[in-house]
Amino acid sequence: MYNYNPKDKPFIYSLSYFPPLYRRWREWIDFISPPELFLLSDNEILERFSYSSLIQEFIIFKRKTYWEDLWEKLVKKDYKLTTLWDEEYPPLLKEIKNPPLFLTYRGNIIGKRYIAVVGTRRPTQYGIKISEYFSRELVKYGFIIVSGLAYGIDTYAHKGALEGGGRTYGILGSSLDFIYPSGNRILAERVVENGALISEYPLGTRPTRYTFPQRNRIISGISEGVFVVEAGEKSGALITSSFALNEGREVFAVPGRIIDERSKGTNKLIQEGAKMVLDIIDILEEFHIPFIYKPKRDVILTEDEKKVLQFLDFNPIFIEDLMIKLNMDISRLMFIIVSLQAKGLVEEFPGNRYGKRSDNL
Repeated sequence: MYNYNPKDKPFIYSLSYFPPLYRRWREWIDFISPPELFLLSDNEILERFSYSSLIQEFIIFKRKTYWEDLWEKLVKKDYKLTTLWDEEYPPLLKEIKNPPLFLTYRGNIIGKRYIAVVGTRRPTQYGIKISEYFSRELVKYGFIIVSGLAYGIDTYAHKGALEGGGRTYGILGSSLDFIYPSGNRILAERVVENGALISEYPLGTRPTRYTFPQRNRIISGISEGVFVVEAGEKSGALITSSFALNEGREVFAVPGRIIDERSKGTNKLIQEGAKMVLDIIDILEEFHIPFIYKPKRDVILTEDEKKVLQFLDFNPIFIEDLMIKLNMDISRLMFIIVSLQAKGLVEEFPGNRYGKRSDNL
């Protein structure tokens, strides 16, 4: 039986640079420890493995590689590492079928409640608003928002959590020294300050088609539930929700228009048994968390303002299109729009477009 020692971390980490043996760690770790793999003589290791071809390849790797150098590079960057046997390792992640043997991270990975918010990389304005709003509200109930730092829903989930004064985890499909996408580097630094960036890969690992699905199992594995905002039929978010279902975690989904490609995946999830989310209460009640109702101030609307609001939603519309739909002249319409903005019900978007404010869900 393997008796873990925190001093084994450099050897566990260095072994990840030889994936064929590292991925099969359960098969050998009870009769040879990671330090022994690097410190015993070649003949002693060969004997333990009955001279298998795999261990012969490892010995060639070991002769060309110095574990001290690999570990030193990680330490110099001030990245942290936790193993499956350490207390700070996310507890729910330990329960999945194939948890990572270690995680490298920046920030703070100590927390109590986690929920994943995921979806398409090409969201509608509606999806952006939903992602931001729910993330912003869920952190108020103690949840840490977990997502993949990708463009689209992931980005706005992280931003919503930060705007709400909460914490968020960005799970990478690469090593910590390859932030992908590069356009989210500034966001990544904000995540580190208010949560953590997490990876299961050793330094120098670039993102690939293989690493992203692997990353998704960590997103769902850390979390108590997965909230899918918008997703097409082949979205990576559906892979995340599939992992969640297999591990007995809750799956939530936002319904969308049946003609919208970015809602086909979420609508199908609901059809197959995921919980449809229309309000934050739909999520809170699954975790037996009482909803704190905050009454809004009464807003008195004119008949014209009510009429305009009926034609607006969270997908912004050009003012010219709204003018045509309402059959209203531009000066009168703009007067009403300005009044609705002052009442906190409407906001302006680039390109002279207008839509409902997300905090009025």
